[in-house]
Amino acid sequence: MNKRRFLQLRGFLTAGGLATLFHWFVMAGLVGVGLEPTLATAGGSFSGAVMNYGLQRHLAFRNAGPHRSTVWRYLASCGLAWLCNLVFFYMLNHALGLSVMHSQLATTGLVAALNYVVYQRLVFYEQKY
Repeated sequence: MNKRRFLQLRGFLTAGGLATLFHWFVMAGLVGVGLEPTLATAGGSFSGAVMNYGLQRHLAFRNAGPHRSTVWRYLASCGLAWLCNLVFFYMLNHALGLSVMHSQLATTGLVAALNYVVYQRLVFYEQKY
């Protein structure tokens, strides 16, 4: 792996990690006040996505195109990620009977891998100067 890709991946993991912690914090708070876990993860996922955009542009994809084009692609990718988060979590928690914590950990890993590919190739692809 070349240095540029390594730095991009490190930035992606740092930004995603911070956004994920925020997602989990919001989710835990919503579960704590009695919201059903699938709805709580949906709310947490939305909150994390809002935080994640700026972090990804700053830490991982610094040479991305202008906001007026990347923000729309990011919003579309968030819709996909949000839906995948919901489906994966539901399948793991309800269909397979895993605990809320284990379901969310596995879901986070799956969605993170998907997001890296989507961000790199479709959302924040680097402009050639």
